Amino acid sequence: MAFRPQDLLRQVMITDVAISPDGQKVVYARRTIEGNTYRTRLWRVPYAGGRAERLTTADANDGSPAISPDGRTLLFVSDRSSEGTKDHPAQLWTMPLGGGEPARLTDLAKGAGPGRWSPDGRRIAFLAPSGEDRFIVGEHEDPIARRIIEYTWRLDGVGVRDQHTSAWVVAARGGRARRMTDPSYEVSQVAWSPDGERVGFLADRRTPITTIEEPQAWWVRAAEPSPPRSLASLPGEIGAIAWGPDGALVVIGSDEPDQTWAASTELRAFAVERGRARRLAPDLDRPLAQTSYGDLLAGAPDVVPPVWLDDRSVCALVSDRGRIHPWRIGLDGSAERLAAGDMVATGLAASAGRVVVVVNEGANAGEVFAAEDGRLRRLTRNGSRWWGPFRREPRNVTLTHPDGHDVEVWALPARGRRRAPAVLDIHGGPNASFPPTPWTEMVALADAGISVVYANPRGSASYGRSYTSATEGGWGRIDASDQFLAVDWAVAEGIADPERLGVMGLSYGGFMTNWLLGRHPGRFKAGVSENPVTDLLGMFGSSDVGTMIRASRAIGGGGVPWDGLDDMIAGSPFTELHRNEAPLLLLVCEEDRRCPPEQSELIFAMLKHLGRAVEMVRYPAESHVMFIIGRPDRRVDRLERIVGWFRHHL
Repeated sequence: MAFRPQDLLRQVMITDVAISPDGQKVVYARRTIEGNTYRTRLWRVPYAGGRAERLTTADANDGSPAISPDGRTLLFVSDRSSEGTKDHPAQLWTMPLGGGEPARLTDLAKGAGPGRWSPDGRRIAFLAPSGEDRFIVGEHEDPIARRIIEYTWRLDGVGVRDQHTSAWVVAARGGRARRMTDPSYEVSQVAWSPDGERVGFLADRRTPITTIEEPQAWWVRAAEPSPPRSLASLPGEIGAIAWGPDGALVVIGSDEPDQTWAASTELRAFAVERGRARRLAPDLDRPLAQTSYGDLLAGAPDVVPPVWLDDRSVCALVSDRGRIHPWRIGLDGSAERLAAGDMVATGLAASAGRVVVVVNEGANAGEVFAAEDGRLRRLTRNGSRWWGPFRREPRNVTLTHPDGHDVEVWALPARGRRRAPAVLDIHGGPNASFPPTPWTEMVALADAGISVVYANPRGSASYGRSYTSATEGGWGRIDASDQFLAVDWAVAEGIADPERLGVMGLSYGGFMTNWLLGRHPGRFKAGVSENPVTDLLGMFGSSDVGTMIRASRAIGGGGVPWDGLDDMIAGSPFTELHRNEAPLLLLVCEEDRRCPPEQSELIFAMLKHLGRAVEMVRYPAESHVMFIIGRPDRRVDRLERIVGWFRHHL
C-alpha cells in the first residue's frame, strides 16, 4: 500500500517503558493521534509474554511510568485533572499497578515532570519549574517587560526560560512538595542515593554562564535543606547519572573541555570513585547517547540515563553506525553488546537482571522487546501494526570515498520506476545520524514516484570520534563530496535520473541544502530547506545554542566571530545562494529558537529580489523539530508540500 501524507494521522508511537522490581511486569506509554491532537495512555504486558492490557483510559496524556520499589504502585505524569477536564499542566499521579483509580500527587502551578521513587518508596524526587521568575518585570501573566541578564534565556521548544527547572521532593502518600534546589540554575536530572538520604541532580551552577550549559553532578540532603555538594565533575558536560545499589556512581559525559558540536554527542561512561572519574569501556569509540532520530522514532538526540543491572554493571544505549543498541558496561571496564542488528533503541529499563527496550527494528515502527541472550524478544504488537502496510526496506550500501574513508548510504527507490527523479535528503546536526528506519517523508516521496537517497557523511555521529569531528574544519566544504558520492552511486545504480535531482534537509540539512544549491548551481533542479542555517554570524546571536556556532567549529576560523569574521561570513550559505536558480521551498517554524525564522527570511528576500522561484511556508506556534512533535495537521501539511513541490519541479 502506498503511503500518503494523510496516513500520518494513523501513527502510533511507543515512547516510554518501565519494569517492575521483580522483573515480571512491563509498563509502557503508547501515543496515538485523536482529533488532531496526541493522546498517550499506559499499557501493561507480562515480561514472560502475553496479551497487553491498557491501564489508563482518560482523554489525556499519561507518560513517564515508574514502578514503586514494592511493585505495587505506578507513578506517572499526566495532564488530566481531578475534575475530568484535559490539557492541564502535567502533574504527578499514582495508581495501583494492578489497576484502579489514579490519584493526583502534585498540584504545582506550572506542572511537574518525571519522578523517581526513593529506595524505600516513601518519597518521590521529580523535576518541575522553580516557581520564581528570572526576567519578568511586573505581573507574570501580563508583564511590563523582561530584563534579560543571562545568556541562557531561551530554549527551543520552551521559548523564553522565565523559570528554571528545579529538583523537588514529595511524600508518596501526598502532601506539599518541597523544592530542593535554588531557582537560579537549571536542573536536568534527579537520582536517589542508595540509602535514600541524598538527592543527586545535574546542573551547571556557574555564575554567569557565558556559553552553553555544561551540567555537573551535585547532591543535597533529602530530609532538610542543605547547600549542594559536588557528586561528580568532568571537563565537559555530564549528561546522565546512575547511582548503584551499593553506592557506586556511573556518569555519562564528556571529558573534553570547551565543548564542541562533536563532543556534545560523543559521550562516554565514567565510574566516579572518591570524586575522581575513571573512563569505562575505553576501547568503545561510540557515543552513549541517542544520535539517530526521525519521525518514526521516539525522542530526539539525547542521553538516555543508564540503569543498573547488578552491583558491578550498568546497561546503557550506545549509538553505532546509525543504529542504537543496549550494552552492558562493567565497572571493571568491560563492555558487551546485549543485542545487535539493524535496530534503534530509544527507551530502556532493567530490573532483576532483565532488560527491556523500546526498539525500531529496521524499517519498522517501534515496539517493546526483551533483550535476552544476545537477541530481542518482542513483547508488544500494538506499536507498529499501523505501519505494516507502508513499511519499505531501503537499500543499504557502504561506499568508499576517493580519500579513503567509508560513507554509509541508503536509498528508497521510487515505487515502480527506474531512473526516476530523485531527492537527496540530508540530516541535521551535523553531529547526528540517519537510522536504518526511514523518515515518513522518504516513504511518501518514494511512493509518489520519487527516489530518495540519504547518507551519513563525515560529521555524522556514531562512526567514531575522528569521523564525527571531521566537519569542524569546514561545514559544507568537508562533507559535500560525501553527499555527491551517494548521489553518483544512485545514478549509476539506475535509482536516480541525473537530470531530475532535488535536495532537501532540516537544520544543518537545510544549511547543506542551501550550500549545495549556491555552490553547485545547476546540479539540483529543486530544493526544500526546512528551518535552515543560512548565516553563521546571525546564528551566533539569535540561536539558543549560538555560542557553539563559532568560526573554529563551522568553517575552520578563529574560534569567535571577531577573530574570524571574514571566514565566518564566507562560510555561510547565503553568500553564494544568489547563484542558485532552482526553485526553493522554505519551511519555517515560527517559534524555532534553534534556527530562527530570520535565517530563512534572509534568503527569501534575496531570491525574491532576484526574481527567482522561492516560496516560504510558516507554521505558527511550532518549534525546531515540528516534523516529529508538531500538531498533526501541520505535520501532514508539511509532507504534502514536500511531495507536491518535488513532483511539480522534478
